Amino acid sequence: MAAIKVFFATNRNFQPGNKLQAFGGKFNPDGVAALRFGYAEFNAGAAGPQLAGVTVYPERTTQTGIKGGSERFLEDLRTLMKGGLSDTLVFIHGFNVSFTGALEAAARLAQDVVIDGRQVNVVLFSWPSDGQAVPLMSYYSDREDARATGPALARTYLKLRDYLVKLDSEEYCQRRLHLLAHSMGAYVLRQGLQALIAKDPTALNRFFDQIMLAAPDEDDDTFEHDSKLKLLPRLGRQVTVYFNPNDRALLISDKTKTNPDRLGSDGPRLIDMIPKKIVLVDCRNVAGDADPLVLHSYYIRSRAMARDLTEVLRGAPPESIGNRAYITEQRSWRLVAELAP
Repeated sequence: MAAIKVFFATNRNFQPGNKLQAFGGKFNPDGVAALRFGYAEFNAGAAGPQLAGVTVYPERTTQTGIKGGSERFLEDLRTLMKGGLSDTLVFIHGFNVSFTGALEAAARLAQDVVIDGRQVNVVLFSWPSDGQAVPLMSYYSDREDARATGPALARTYLKLRDYLVKLDSEEYCQRRLHLLAHSMGAYVLRQGLQALIAKDPTALNRFFDQIMLAAPDEDDDTFEHDSKLKLLPRLGRQVTVYFNPNDRALLISDKTKTNPDRLGSDGPRLIDMIPKKIVLVDCRNVAGDADPLVLHSYYIRSRAMARDLTEVLRGAPPESIGNRAYITEQRSWRLVAELAP
């Protein structure tokens, strides 16, 4: 396997003395919407990609204030997209994930998702999830941090949009951009969408090709309300929701934390009212039955999921993707079986 580079944008606090765990579990002291940018490099390893180093783009002082390296981030990403002729996947991680844990999940996606022989470029958006498995305290802390992160995600989106749309008009880069949110990352996405609407309602046009929600820790009525994710389909050509009725992490979220039923457990509440561009995929047969936290991350721990994600990103029609069966009463597809190694 070739070396992997994962770009990142984060509103976490910078830890300059820590070469790998370069960002902590708190917000950037300059504000919850203040961003830093950089990239991580990974080597091949028997147990998966091994983190080799983290580079943080330096801040610089300009006439309009301090810039956190976004120009270098965007230019380096453009160079990679143009040189490799490869798609880019923006990835928002979920609850209880450290900065290095988020990088490792992103690297695994980059390793497993190969479109037409080319590795996908992964851009991680990392927010200050605690990365501590304290059952109640960490969950509530992370949820509040996810709520506060919305403006930072909206800023990141606008930076990408403004830069890549400009390049597209100049015929520099014709590759597609995709979005994947896992677990509480879907709640971060909701907050980012609402912050985007508040800042620039005209920004709700199709920028992403594929949008995927994996095990989303989000309300099952989220596509019914403008204040939640009802307007998300405007940002992409297709939205795919991966859910698993046996996801015990989400069942715990539902029963012990006073949340409504979760989208990632049984899909949307009213399946007949969702737009046709939202595709539902039941993953119960490939998610396994291991530890709840491991089970909740089936999106990067299943060969069948890696193949399905790849086909979705390729733009394959839902009915043409193998290892799926259509369940009429659920208006959803079901992955049939895990794939052999």
